Amino acid sequence: MNSKYNVEKNKDLDQGWAWVIMVAAFVAGIINGLLIYGAGVVHVALLQKFEEDNSYTALIGSIFTSLLSLIGPLASMLINIYSCRMTMIVGGIVMFIGFVSSFFTSHNLNYILITYGIIAGTGLGLCATPPLVIIGYFFHLKRGLALAVVVSGAGFGMFIAGPFLQALINQYGLQGAFLVLGAISSNQIVIGTLMRPSDLENRHKNDLKRKRDMDRMTSKSNNTIFYTLKNLLHFDILSDKSFMFCSLQYLLWSIPFSILLLHLTNYAVLQGSSKENAALLITYMGISAIFGKIITGLSVGHNGLDPVLLNFGFNGISGLLTILFPLYSGTFQGQTIFALLFGFYSGGLTTMINPLCMELIGVSKVSSGIGTMYFISGFGYIIGPPIAG
Repeated sequence: MNSKYNVEKNKDLDQGWAWVIMVAAFVAGIINGLLIYGAGVVHVALLQKFEEDNSYTALIGSIFTSLLSLIGPLASMLINIYSCRMTMIVGGIVMFIGFVSSFFTSHNLNYILITYGIIAGTGLGLCATPPLVIIGYFFHLKRGLALAVVVSGAGFGMFIAGPFLQALINQYGLQGAFLVLGAISSNQIVIGTLMRPSDLENRHKNDLKRKRDMDRMTSKSNNTIFYTLKNLLHFDILSDKSFMFCSLQYLLWSIPFSILLLHLTNYAVLQGSSKENAALLITYMGISAIFGKIITGLSVGHNGLDPVLLNFGFNGISGLLTILFPLYSGTFQGQTIFALLFGFYSGGLTTMINPLCMELIGVSKVSSGIGTMYFISGFGYIIGPPIAG
């Protein structure tokens, strides 16, 4: 742990308001998980409504899910300039605008790409980083427990995403479903108000402000913006070989993961499963992801297992499951087995982003680390689904 911020003496750590933060971040994870893992159901609904080319329709979903990652550096910069609270509130507002706009533009696929894919996706990206970062500011000795609870929220969201989105679309149509999702996403604004800055976060922000002020005085005017961004985004982490190697691993993992996220439901339908059963696969992934996230979060806590080694082990198993999937994907039982196993290990992989950044670059740079890792993996999310067709 970085002693610069003297985390053990921080009065907010592991007690009091920290538990409110944990619950708020958990609920935020449920909402994010619901929206991310429901993208496959929305994809099928778009295909059926517009009967457009599968690749173009997949592009909409891939933009939505990829912006979760590609917006990472922007989210990190806003956190470093303002706070986790402000970033979360702004993200909730943008996401709400995107979904409500999709309600009015649901008759045109090109407009949906903008309102759902880009605007709502941007809001989702802004809401993804703060819950992970703020855990590092409020927890130290109990960080493993807090992280396990928070990341399991996405698993719960994944658990309900398939049946919930399918029921929404069946009941209200795609247009009405967008409006309901807008109402759900607005809860991120309320959650953001609960994320009050800790002493540790305030000291970190003040240190960055002093560095920016010094750069303004010592650097040439035409270099001021560069040095400001350098301090806000911690460009020096790009020279950390271990960190960049882990980021590359997440890029390579995100390509097949994004393909499964959008196409697994439709693939199951093509294999003969009903739409309801196909949507259940996302539920099964969510169930196992909850256990994967909780077990992983507890395993990599204070004095726990090495997150780097655990990360590569989980990645290897996930890859093997995916390679062998065509051999047993012909039945719903085989699809269920894959969904359960892949959900468990992918849940563990997404959980380890926070502890990996803590381990490799320290708490003072964790927001930039998470944002950078998200950004790099985001390219996998955006190219994966269209390539798969």
